[in-house]
Amino acid sequence: MMTTLQVRVSEPRPGRTQYAYELRSGNGALVGPLEQEHTVPVSQDLVKGLCKEIDERVKDAAPADEGALREALVRLGGQLHDALFPQTGDLVRQLRQTAGPLLVQSNETLVPWELLHDEEDFLGLRHDMGRRAKVDGPVVDGRSSERIRRALVVGDTLGDLAPARKETELISAWLTEQGVECTVLTGADATLVRVVGELADKAAPYDLFHYSGHVSAERGAAGLLVHDRKCIDLDALRPLARRGAPPIVLINGCASASPTLDAPSRALAEAAQTMNACMSFMVMGAKTVVGTRTPVRDASALRFAEAFYGELGEQAEAGVAVRGARAALAGDGDGTWASFVLYGDPSVRITAAPAPAPQPERTARPRYTTQAFGLLRRAGEFGEPRGIITSVDLLTALLETDEVRERATVRLGSRLLRQLTEMLQYVQSHTPAGGGDLDDTTDTADSTGSADSTQGIVRSSPSVRTDGASVNGTSVQTGDRRIAFSDTIARVVEGADAAVMADGRDRVGVDDIAVAFLETGGGNCADLLKLIGIRPELLLAPVVESAARSADDGQPLALGSLGPGAAAAVRTARLLAAAKEKRISTSLLLQAFAVAGSDVLREALAGQGEDGARAYRSLGRLGRPRRHEFYSRTRDKLERLAAGAEDAGRLVDEESVLLELLADEDSSARRMLVELGVEPDELARALRATSPDP
Repeated sequence: MMTTLQVRVSEPRPGRTQYAYELRSGNGALVGPLEQEHTVPVSQDLVKGLCKEIDERVKDAAPADEGALREALVRLGGQLHDALFPQTGDLVRQLRQTAGPLLVQSNETLVPWELLHDEEDFLGLRHDMGRRAKVDGPVVDGRSSERIRRALVVGDTLGDLAPARKETELISAWLTEQGVECTVLTGADATLVRVVGELADKAAPYDLFHYSGHVSAERGAAGLLVHDRKCIDLDALRPLARRGAPPIVLINGCASASPTLDAPSRALAEAAQTMNACMSFMVMGAKTVVGTRTPVRDASALRFAEAFYGELGEQAEAGVAVRGARAALAGDGDGTWASFVLYGDPSVRITAAPAPAPQPERTARPRYTTQAFGLLRRAGEFGEPRGIITSVDLLTALLETDEVRERATVRLGSRLLRQLTEMLQYVQSHTPAGGGDLDDTTDTADSTGSADSTQGIVRSSPSVRTDGASVNGTSVQTGDRRIAFSDTIARVVEGADAAVMADGRDRVGVDDIAVAFLETGGGNCADLLKLIGIRPELLLAPVVESAARSADDGQPLALGSLGPGAAAAVRTARLLAAAKEKRISTSLLLQAFAVAGSDVLREALAGQGEDGARAYRSLGRLGRPRRHEFYSRTRDKLERLAAGAEDAGRLVDEESVLLELLADEDSSARRMLVELGVEPDELARALRATSPDP
């Protein structure tokens, strides 16, 4: 059941601001035993100052500063929380205990309610939050949607925002791969008449509108700028009143407030512009509108959209979808999670779709591991200047992978391998656009796609999803372009797919591509290798264990002679390798030492000053757990132990953690022990006997 936090801001007398709160359940009943309006006198100057600081921090955050950004947001969000909410009474406790969606309904538009921090978490990561502002005039009822079938994606309408254009291309490509019919308008195509006409189309209405570009209030009303600096504001959206706006709207706005304002005030004004533009779509009947307080990087916008649209497609409520997408970004250390705001009812969901009509069966292509797709994407980056990926590009990319490079170094020696790499780079840099005669580079388009003969870009081919991008039999997505394969590379991909399917596997790995490359003959790369006396199979063939050794494949690695620190690092490397779907390389084992907290590595790197300290932090980043990675019960136990130990001035020992895991009778830890034939209470007694702090 949804809970509504009603916030009313008033000025009982000049210079004095008062915030009044009521917390109501979904049926309108007050939360708590007594009817109580919580009233707080607030320094509005302090609130404005904190809001300005928050928006400026989020707007200016660089990808490398996420740790510092989170620390600043915790501090500023905590101060804002304490300034706005009464520190006596039940409101904070009741709000913290609220389950289900939370709707903030207010006549106030300044505060980033999602970023208030209650000493445990941000409200936007704790609750499925939405906002509803009070508006004058009628509101269109709008329409529901069974699922996202059609999307209008508009961006870079003035031709001056390259990141917005890239976001538009990435989002539309991803939606297309999900089976969504997309109309994309950028630059001169995104005129006021065209965009509004598409939105108002009654014959084929859109379920989703995604905008990335300028938001402005040049003519008094905030709106989205389209070509020729025309503005889509509430008045321009009036033709949508009969049918209603698309049910789902996402606006990644780059607002532009007056340059005469100081930086914090400008950030706050720009956030208000985007919010007002979002409200125009709410008035026109949109059910779920997500806006950004500050512009968001294209890669972050794509990750958010994938998580958000994906959750909606699985029938999740809007608040759940937004919170999940925020948590996904926050869990990756991406500070832009703090910019996304949901306007509208957080309990709204896309209604269940009818069963789709049966489709003719077709053979599913295998998925690609993260490393295999990274290999093809890297080859695509090499081939992008020429518009096509050749055998030289693929071999160069193969030599950058841990698997191939390590065994090539052993087999060839570092000097010969370096000569080969330099030769490949020379050939790449001296190959003209179109691929020259490196491979048989005839167009690889077929009935599933069309090729641009000058750029080698293949569009609309069936593809395999892999980590936010795609690969198909004729091309690979790299950034905002799809780069075509030469005939040799197309045969490599086809051969790798066929071999994996014949083996009954569902994932193509780096070694599968290397073997397929050998089986095609290596294209013109074979001739290049002969020039310096390297046999292709010596360079690329995976290690084939002898029959005598293959019997030991499944045996544990003997770690008895390793010290505790080294053994812990090896075990950590195994976990990292499993998560990354790869074997343990020297670089992965080095990273594992840092993740396992190796004092030896830290102290040795510290001898190189700040560069060494930074390297250690970077290597160990994967070892830092995020709150969303834990079930709430587990997280609460660890945080409770940590808080108690901090108050006592000591560290939490292993015995305390293990005892806490066994404390609840219905814990999964106890059930696991029972399944293993162990008595949990007996184990707990043994742990208490050894605990230094019984």
